[in-house]
Amino acid sequence: MKNNKHIFKYTFLILSIMCCLLIIVTYIMHDSINLNSKIFYSAPNVLVNSDSSNNVSSSAYADNNTQTNLLASIPMVDSSTDISTTNLSKDATTDNTINKQQPQEVQSPKEEPVLVPSITISAVGDIMVHQSNLNNAYNPKTRTYDFSGFLEYVSPYLESSDLTIGNFETVTAGPNSGYTSFPKFNTPDAILPALANAGFDVLSTANNHCLDRGVNGLTRTIKKITENKMINVGSSIDGKNKYITKEINGIKISMLSYSYAFNGNDASLNSKQKSNYLSPINETQIKKDIETVKAQGTDAVIVIIHWGTEYQRTPNTSQTSLAKKMLTWGADIILGSHPHVVQKSEIVKINGKNKFVIYSMGNFISGYRRSDTAKRPNKIYTEDGVIVQLKLEKDPQGGVILKNADYIPTWVDKNYVNNRPVFKIIPIPDANIKEPYITNKNREFVKQSYKNTMSIMAKFK
Repeated sequence: MKNNKHIFKYTFLILSIMCCLLIIVTYIMHDSINLNSKIFYSAPNVLVNSDSSNNVSSSAYADNNTQTNLLASIPMVDSSTDISTTNLSKDATTDNTINKQQPQEVQSPKEEPVLVPSITISAVGDIMVHQSNLNNAYNPKTRTYDFSGFLEYVSPYLESSDLTIGNFETVTAGPNSGYTSFPKFNTPDAILPALANAGFDVLSTANNHCLDRGVNGLTRTIKKITENKMINVGSSIDGKNKYITKEINGIKISMLSYSYAFNGNDASLNSKQKSNYLSPINETQIKKDIETVKAQGTDAVIVIIHWGTEYQRTPNTSQTSLAKKMLTWGADIILGSHPHVVQKSEIVKINGKNKFVIYSMGNFISGYRRSDTAKRPNKIYTEDGVIVQLKLEKDPQGGVILKNADYIPTWVDKNYVNNRPVFKIIPIPDANIKEPYITNKNREFVKQSYKNTMSIMAKFK
């Protein structure tokens, strides 16, 4: 019996061992088959196109969380299929995102919008320095002049434009002949860096005061304008460059300038000197100049012109008649000065294009006040001026297109500090301006100035 128990025990042990071995072998074989199946069918991160069991798309890739489901969805492949035809992306190992949409046709990149060349222009009227302005700019301690304070509030509007133009109705003949006001101006050189720093690019010297210190005063003024990196237009040192063409932002702008008279100071000049130094209003010459710059390929013609009747708010017939002629000859913009008050602006359509005229931009810097004892008509309006702001675009068909015309009315404020006059040019972009420089003392004057100017400005449509 004991021997039988031993036999049974050993037999059971051997059978148990055999069963364990059989289970292990079975498990190994099953795992090997499963592993081979994975190696054969699973290219990692490949999405199978649902339209065909034999085509694999590289347009999207499976992430780690979807690989198992993706493998389960792969149909059985015949052993004759050449797996080397599977399209694997070179980024398959780094991009684990899946695109569930069908592959789309490759589209051409969108064309970049064509940028049309454009330019913004600011222009102002008469820049004069009366005796009270001289007193304001003078520092008795240093015995020097500084005009930058006049321009403190308006400079942001002037600097923001691509081109800023003003009528320089004085001369800088130097200190030897003394600094004087009306009727024969001579202003310290310090006025010019102040204007340049405020944003001015071009100063017209074709006006009735350009010969207040004779030819020497005129030529020195032109030199000083150039030294301060601004451009003179309308008069000349040597008979050349009375008008200029300047390319800005891909647009060629030609500027021409003329004056109705020179206060009789040209009487001492001979005909050659007059021809060399001055640009009087002469219809034949103006037409020729416009045609010349047009033939040279300019895109826009600006005429800066000193004309009209002083202190009259309405342009006279000679102004309106000449304006129509100049626009017909090819001028695009006419900027008027001399009346010392603001006159109306117009937008005129010539040959299907909008052209711009302002007959007078009024006073920009001056000592004129409504309280003056001088007997001048419309004294209240001599404190007013306007910054004209224009936008031009280059026309692919030739020339330019006037895109916009805006206005910033200005008012010359005069205050006293320590019994000395202080002048500030106040910009008025809207009727309800609330800038710190608007006070209870000047608020009503500012509002009235805005109304004076904007009531006669043409609105752009």
